[in-house]
Amino acid sequence: MYILSMNSLISGGTLMKSALKTWWRSCFVSAVVSLLLLPAPGHAAEKRADPVKTLVSSILVSYGGKDAVTKVRSVVAKGTIADFMKNKEGEYARYFARPQKLRIDISLQGGESRVLDGMRGWLGNRSAFREVRPILLESMIYQYSYLDLPMGLADNSSLVTYGGKQTLKGRPVELMNIEVKGAPKLKVYVDSVTRLIIRVASDFNMGMGPSELATEYEDFRTIGNVRFPFRLVNYSGDMKLSVISLSDIQVNSDIPPEIFTPVQNPGERRSTL
Repeated sequence: MYILSMNSLISGGTLMKSALKTWWRSCFVSAVVSLLLLPAPGHAAEKRADPVKTLVSSILVSYGGKDAVTKVRSVVAKGTIADFMKNKEGEYARYFARPQKLRIDISLQGGESRVLDGMRGWLGNRSAFREVRPILLESMIYQYSYLDLPMGLADNSSLVTYGGKQTLKGRPVELMNIEVKGAPKLKVYVDSVTRLIIRVASDFNMGMGPSELATEYEDFRTIGNVRFPFRLVNYSGDMKLSVISLSDIQVNSDIPPEIFTPVQNPGERRSTL
């Protein structure tokens, strides 16, 4: 009987050891499988890290692709402008060149031209210009900055932060904030469906508190493999200032250097604007 009892104990011990081995093996396999199913730390961080990268990539695809957008060095746009403040219409011409050169000619009430070259700006007509004061220079730099999109996104020259998902006039959008040297921060609204920029805005201090200047984009067409808006609506707050309707856009045409060289009268003082 003692021998039988010992045999039973030995047999029972063997079974217990076998069961323990099986249990440990099962735990080990489960742990390994769980680790394999977990996302790699770097990949998970990538997904969380930068919504800007995903948004910018999708924008560039919608505009024609990064390679095509990067090749845009100059744009000449012509059409008409309807000025609701003056209740007049006239011809409109825009000469844009990278980096930071812009001229706009408007044939309203005798004509007006604005020229930006780097961090200096001039206002006048086709034969005489005055260098502008800081507040108007800020608006010129702001205008160049939004016209530089999406090119500034393609070459990473724009410093962008993500502003989250919002709704603009009933349309789902994503907001990008872009830092601009010499002008207020640029707020860029991107249509969540088309991935096209449909509104840009900045807050300016006009001396009577902050005021938002904004431009909304419509009627996108493809020119030279890149999409451009042919209708631009300008606002001050909720008030519609003007509508620019373009009839012709030329990309990378040769713009004479003198276009961005204002003719300034000798001894002329800066504009008081």
